[in-house]
Amino acid sequence: MPISTFLDGRQPTQLRGLAFLALSDIGQVLTQTSTDDGGGGASQAWNLSGTIACRVDDLSGSEQLSAGRISDRTTHVITVPPNVVPTPADRFLIAGKGTFEITAVRNRTREWLQMLEAAQVMAV
Repeated sequence: MPISTFLDGRQPTQLRGLAFLALSDIGQVLTQTSTDDGGGGASQAWNLSGTIACRVDDLSGSEQLSAGRISDRTTHVITVPPNVVPTPADRFLIAGKGTFEITAVRNRTREWLQMLEAAQVMAV
């Protein structure tokens, strides 16, 4: 018998139920900005957004869809609420886990959660 929830067929107004329980980590999107230095170069800085409930999972290396990945550098999958829309130019900081470069944003229809492919660039 399939498990059914009160979200069947409806957009969630906030995360509840199993989705809420799955997002046990806290993260922040890091967006890079460039500032012209006046001499033909630029300096970059990473700006933090507010806190986001998330979950990070290691890829085991035995995934069957490895050829379907946008980047073969992907080492983790980060799960976030559907209203979080980072781009592959952004990074994701997860408290106690490290900083991750987003290598792909998986797009699906009828999303309850957003999946981001990522490569760890800095461990904690």
